[in-house]
Amino acid sequence: MSTNNKNENALQETLKVLFYFFLIALVITAVSACGSSSKSDATSQSVPDSQGGGETPTEEQAEFTLESEVMLSATGAASASETYASIENVFGEGSIEAPDLFAGDHTSTPHILEETDSVIGPHFVFLAHRDDDFNKGVQSDRQRNEIKTYDKSDDEVLGFEGETMQFEWFFHVDSDMSLTSKFSHFFQLKARNDTEDNSNGNDDQPVITLSAVEKDSSGKELQVRHSVGFNSDGSRTSDVYLVRANWSDIADEWVKVFVQATFAEEGNFIMQITRVRDDATIVDINETDIDMWRGVSDEDFIRPKWGIYRSTAEIDKLRQQEERVKFADFVIRKGTL
Repeated sequence: MSTNNKNENALQETLKVLFYFFLIALVITAVSACGSSSKSDATSQSVPDSQGGGETPTEEQAEFTLESEVMLSATGAASASETYASIENVFGEGSIEAPDLFAGDHTSTPHILEETDSVIGPHFVFLAHRDDDFNKGVQSDRQRNEIKTYDKSDDEVLGFEGETMQFEWFFHVDSDMSLTSKFSHFFQLKARNDTEDNSNGNDDQPVITLSAVEKDSSGKELQVRHSVGFNSDGSRTSDVYLVRANWSDIADEWVKVFVQATFAEEGNFIMQITRVRDDATIVDINETDIDMWRGVSDEDFIRPKWGIYRSTAEIDKLRQQEERVKFADFVIRKGTL
């Protein structure tokens, strides 16, 4: 055999060996990829969207490890008795503060109804009537139609000292809803403190309110307020505005509200409000080292309230027509950070 042929055969053998090594490397890489673990070491839980389908959690939500979850959703019930029963089944008997449930109040009309639409599906509708509704049977400078958790509710829906809770719901108000320069509350985090001890703020003022007002100078605005409660001498303190947003950003729209709170003297408070139609962020609050506790004993707690609680001190600014505020898919969670 000639020298040229020998060199050509040697080159071919070398190429074959290199090709075989290349194939072996590909096989090893593929096997390693298939055998790798898909588990995460993280113990925190991604909070799903209550409408289904899920969301990418925010950093704050992703840190939350779920311990319990309670949900209250409308079913489209046609009768007020069914609606009221479904609310009390979740929040406890006596958890509804509607005018039709109190003697001497507006008892002829149910004040919480259920309807369905194409955006959110079944939902609750809270009603308010300027000239007929009182405050739990008492005629005063305010009127109330709310649902709440309280001392007869399960512990899973009450916030005790040091606990972290999440609250989530959908919310809808009309652009022509009448407001005053006083208050119209739609959500409150309220303390329960059985004593008259003012050393830790007492429980008269809500810790957090989601509210709305109409100012002559700025028009209608959505507000999130925080209160540190009473001073030790019993005098009231002024609320601090965490957000003052344009009413027009949420009016005539379904919005989703997410709240996370750690109930402590140096607690945390998060509130995010997003518009359902375009997922636009309307409110984004993240407060750390904020006073979120008013208790003086192990028996005390923080509780949520939803509905319409408004001042009638400027009744001439409120229209006579029935006001309607909609809520859907209440979720209450407890967990750890």
